[in-house]
Amino acid sequence: MIAEPRKWLLQTMDHGRVEVECPSWCIGHGWQMGGGIGRNDITHRSVRVKAGTATDADEWLPMLTACISWAPYTEQVPVISLVLDVEGDFPAEDGRHIAEGLRLAATRVEALATEALRLRGELS
Repeated sequence: MIAEPRKWLLQTMDHGRVEVECPSWCIGHGWQMGGGIGRNDITHRSVRVKAGTATDADEWLPMLTACISWAPYTEQVPVISLVLDVEGDFPAEDGRHIAEGLRLAATRVEALATEALRLRGELS
């Protein structure tokens, strides 16, 4: 069974209503509704992945949020959108946990990069 393409009608400040056909990995454009965007701001996003770690004090330390992103009117191919979340001074005892969280973050970035490259091939 072939899925029907999902389409969104977005109100833009510079081009009026723009109908956008979403790739299968796009989560939709509900976050871009409201008309306060330009056509070049229209962006497809995948589900976000996160990485972090628990510290010795049993507190969650977020380290990274990432997704695949593609603004079809300004970018030729999907890219990786990253937000690095960690900053601060930490007890030396948390060093191993932080290193573990960074390794997990690196693994997730590599997986997103692999997927973004695969998606580029679909656009060719």
